[in-house]
Amino acid sequence: MPAPATPPVRSFRWPWGKIAVAAVVLIALGLFAERIDLQQVQDYAEHLNGPLVYLAITVLPLLGFPITVLHLLAGLRWGPAWGIAAAISSIFLQLLLSYYIVRWFGHLFAHRLEALRRRVPHGADGPVCLFTVLLPGVPYFAKNYVLPIVGVPLRTYLLWCFPIHSARSVIAVVFGGQSTELTPTRIAWFAAYGVFVLVACAWAFRRIRAQVSSRPPAAGDRTQTA
Repeated sequence: MPAPATPPVRSFRWPWGKIAVAAVVLIALGLFAERIDLQQVQDYAEHLNGPLVYLAITVLPLLGFPITVLHLLAGLRWGPAWGIAAAISSIFLQLLLSYYIVRWFGHLFAHRLEALRRRVPHGADGPVCLFTVLLPGVPYFAKNYVLPIVGVPLRTYLLWCFPIHSARSVIAVVFGGQSTELTPTRIAWFAAYGVFVLVACAWAFRRIRAQVSSRPPAAGDRTQTA
């Protein structure tokens, strides 16, 4: 029997609504930063229990809590340098835990993503990781769980997801650590970073679409390898 045709891949659409909301938030921060006692907020965060904060930023994202908020807290609690170290180390633990949670319990819901699993072409695990990690609007925990489900090996999973997640965490940690020193230039830098993420996502999507067109779909189940 002939192999089933690969389902068409949808075109990438820029999330203009979310871009507009992010722009409004950044502008509002620039206008009202001086009216908010950010120094008091930072002083309070610096007195929080360090081990409990680290446990929170490691475990809560696995349950769906927004990781950006937690990385802002890390920046407030430890400052940029130690906050980045805490965020990056917690991301590595989260990726390992997410991968093995899927290995242990993925069979309970993997059948729902069987069609998606079959659409991933052989040799495209790297671009698939890049596109998934940078995809706007998808929660952090969902990205980390879906990649092992579709069969991305652990080595590829870590090589792509860890540096990208780590690079994205830096911006939130630094933002939290410097929240008392916001300037229009720094706000513009954060906005430029968001544009870069969207452009990288569009590039990755085109790579995946080209590979889907030129490679045969995966036959049967893709084996997860640790």
